[in-house]
Amino acid sequence: MMTSSFSAAMDDWVNSQLADCRLCPRNCRVNRLRGERGWCGAGAQPEYFMEYVHYGEESELAPSHTIYLTGCNLHCLFCHTALERKVKCAEALTPERLAAIIARGRSEGARNLNLLGGEPMVNLPALLKILAAVEELPPLVWNTNLYCTAEALAMVNSLADIYLVDLKFGNNRCSGAVAEAGDYWDVVRARLKELREGDQGKIIIRHLVLPGHLDCCTRPALSWIAQELPELRVSLKLDYLVMPPARQDERLGRFLTSREVCQAEEMAEALGLRLVLPRDAGERCGVKASATTKGSDCQASKLPMDVELVISPNGEIYLHHPTREAVSVARQLNSRRESSCRVAPDKTHEERP
Repeated sequence: MMTSSFSAAMDDWVNSQLADCRLCPRNCRVNRLRGERGWCGAGAQPEYFMEYVHYGEESELAPSHTIYLTGCNLHCLFCHTALERKVKCAEALTPERLAAIIARGRSEGARNLNLLGGEPMVNLPALLKILAAVEELPPLVWNTNLYCTAEALAMVNSLADIYLVDLKFGNNRCSGAVAEAGDYWDVVRARLKELREGDQGKIIIRHLVLPGHLDCCTRPALSWIAQELPELRVSLKLDYLVMPPARQDERLGRFLTSREVCQAEEMAEALGLRLVLPRDAGERCGVKASATTKGSDCQASKLPMDVELVISPNGEIYLHHPTREAVSVARQLNSRRESSCRVAPDKTHEERP
């Protein structure tokens, strides 16, 4: 992707949204220029709390240079970055900082720039200016929950090269209970149709299979895609990781069972969905990488990174934010686990509790 253009009309829209935010269905109408923050918590200037070259995205995207932005208009119980957004030291994302990040990503072999968070859409006004100010942008991945207005989505259409869209739920009841968004199902389906009609760049729909939500969420979500958007590709995510807030939920407080994984795969196959290839590290293999700080020096991109490997009750390895080094370690551990399973075949079909 080359340098983004920035028109006078776009500048007017940016200032209008910052003074009276209407980016998403929350319709907070806060004035960010005066320091006000709405439901999502985003300010007038985008901030990021972590960035690194990610080896856990879909195979056609990885390695992907991910920038995790603060601010989100959903409160998902299973969110992988909610705690990090609260405890990590965030930095302002400026054109100069972004240019430096991009240069380092290129030197590490990143194939694209991946904006996520949080949620990039709630940071859209200032992001438009920042991206326009950086020369020679790499291909841009817009990693979004798509819980936004049609007007906001239209402003992204000339910006993104790849849309990585989460379709998290299959009804409004679950989205209200799990993410505090009772209109999510209606909003995201409408935006997906608009995005498809715009035909601006590539679209991949991600669906994370949630434990206990196959019939209420996975089945209707995949069925709707098959009926309404059959030409779009789908990334079926089977690497659900139990995060602390989800542990208190009767259904979300556990890993997927082997039966649930098979059922989700069978649904997708029966519906004839165009599934994208999983990441090279294995569909359910996956590191939690957090930037370290020294004293009062708050650098979200500071290296080295601490790594946490999560091992499920049946021995499967999960990596949160996989780095190249962590993937290598996980492959070695998985190889040893597979060897152990061949020695003790009676343990290969254990299900997660």
